[in-house]
Amino acid sequence: MIIGIAKGPGDTPNEYTFVTPDTARRVKTSEFVYYEAEVDGIQRQILGRVIRRIPLRLYPDSFLAHPEVDPAQMAALVGYADTSAPSGDSNGPGIGSAELFEIHVSIMGYHDAQLSAFVNPRIPPRIGWKIYLAPDAALAEVLNRVAFDWNMGEANPGGAFVGSLLSRPAFSPQADQPDGVPVVLDVRSITATHMAIIAGTGAGKSYLASVLIEEMMKPINRASILVIDPHGEYDTLEEIRNAREFSANGSYKAEVKTVPQDQVKIRVSDLTFYDMRFLLGAQFGLSGPMEYVLRLALDRVEGERKDKTAWTTNDLYAALAYMQDGEDETESGQVRHSRASSPPQEARNPSSGDGDLDWLDDVGKDAGKDAGSKEPQGTRGKPDVQMRGSARALDWRLRSLFAESPNFDNIETINLHDVFRPGLCSVLQLNEIDRRQQQVIVAVLLRMVWKARMNAAKGIGSPQDRLDYPVFILLEEAHHFAPANEDVVTTNILKTILAEGRKFGVGVGLISQRPGKLDSDVLSQCMTQFLLRIVNEYDQSSVAAAVESASHDLLAELPALSKGQAIVAGAAVNTPLSIRVRQRITRHGGIEPDAPGEWAKYFSDEARQRREVDDSGLPEGPPRGRSNLFYKSRDRR
Repeated sequence: MIIGIAKGPGDTPNEYTFVTPDTARRVKTSEFVYYEAEVDGIQRQILGRVIRRIPLRLYPDSFLAHPEVDPAQMAALVGYADTSAPSGDSNGPGIGSAELFEIHVSIMGYHDAQLSAFVNPRIPPRIGWKIYLAPDAALAEVLNRVAFDWNMGEANPGGAFVGSLLSRPAFSPQADQPDGVPVVLDVRSITATHMAIIAGTGAGKSYLASVLIEEMMKPINRASILVIDPHGEYDTLEEIRNAREFSANGSYKAEVKTVPQDQVKIRVSDLTFYDMRFLLGAQFGLSGPMEYVLRLALDRVEGERKDKTAWTTNDLYAALAYMQDGEDETESGQVRHSRASSPPQEARNPSSGDGDLDWLDDVGKDAGKDAGSKEPQGTRGKPDVQMRGSARALDWRLRSLFAESPNFDNIETINLHDVFRPGLCSVLQLNEIDRRQQQVIVAVLLRMVWKARMNAAKGIGSPQDRLDYPVFILLEEAHHFAPANEDVVTTNILKTILAEGRKFGVGVGLISQRPGKLDSDVLSQCMTQFLLRIVNEYDQSSVAAAVESASHDLLAELPALSKGQAIVAGAAVNTPLSIRVRQRITRHGGIEPDAPGEWAKYFSDEARQRREVDDSGLPEGPPRGRSNLFYKSRDRR
């Protein structure tokens, strides 16, 4: 379909312009057009993206000075417009024929199937060359890295049909003759090179993430997914179990498991010194001597477990009690060895990263001993007053922490094989857990997954210590787990997985509404980006710095995107695209409460009768099958 004539070069060598009346209003920003040129003896279709639209001929101001008169009628009256020309607008005859537009196009090139990429031929169109609107089917073929099966109405295996091209009509596979261009993402690229969903509040982040999860759980992919859900927005994914789209001929049926916050358990022996310091320091504050005592206590309980069995909080309390009592007791060989192999004091830097407490190891090693003491090597004298006080204070802090934190347990812990399995999507709900504890839980979980996948890749360890299939972890509120300019326990393990996860089959998806608060190194490691509406200028600049594959003209559209519209760029598509996200199969769980509706319900007859019963303290009636004699009134709220 011819839509215009080439006018000349654009503002840069990679652009050109053409002129069109665009009476049918088809040439929108981000639309795709092409011209034909011979490249290496082959006639090629050179694709380009519309980046700007400038009117060339406008109505005179006098035509617009009278709102009660249609400008098109006035233009026809004075011969300014040809009323016989089709306008494409039912509001007035000939209105389209009076307008002309100069369209600026960024050249993408022709698609090379072998390279799976666009090749720019460096041949701009000459003046007078015809410009065509790219057909739907041709666009679907060259824009998507994984093909769309038009007969089945879904993506081919390894693909995720997430929506349709924004510049074309909304695509619906259920229509008899569907219009539009389906957008299919490459799931392999997403899971291997990671992804990020960035948007402002209410722009549709969790909706898009759920659409992607639905596609990955279909029979064409059968993924193993874990969702870290700090707000409890993904429980409606359980509807996947009963939807026919997620089963295949009795051989496959997708599963969804929701793990509520009270069932999220981390074994205390899986916590490192830095995990505990992070937890205790946030809640109570730790002095330098307390940190030193904590490290000594952990060295002691871990050194006594030569068989690597898990230690408990009672073991830790006993180690602290020993430091308070000052009873002579021989240290374990492992602890002595760790001290003997530590670097000399002058070689240590007290302010350096992980070794910031190593310089304290020699301080008070034999606290309380006289210079002429004949105690055998490996025994400890009575601790000094400061150590006893620090051990006592630390004991109180640890008991308070673990008493108030049911998610840290002596025996139970998350079993990776319970939450990871092909065809299973697990949702870890952390919405009622303190943020610092959320960060520690996620850090421990990521370390466990990383180790299990490394064991599988190297073929070592027992089956319980391995995950023999790739996994994908979706992390909501990612700026809490990898914040910029702040040190939290999850940042380092996230950076490790993002940098090396491709080799071991651990994919990560980050979701954040504040990219400016997200660590820039973490964001830049996500090779596929979904960008929804972003209004904040600081967040826009953070995205522009991290997303290399999206052009400035596309990023300029971020504030103008509506809910459910997004820009997709990176490894999962052949070129950055503006898309309209498809409708979910399952219900959306991230819906704001209807406050006016709830207030109105307060005055309903049913709510009033309920309050009267509650205030009276009388039972509402015996349960079916029980006598009044044994029925007890329910607790008053």
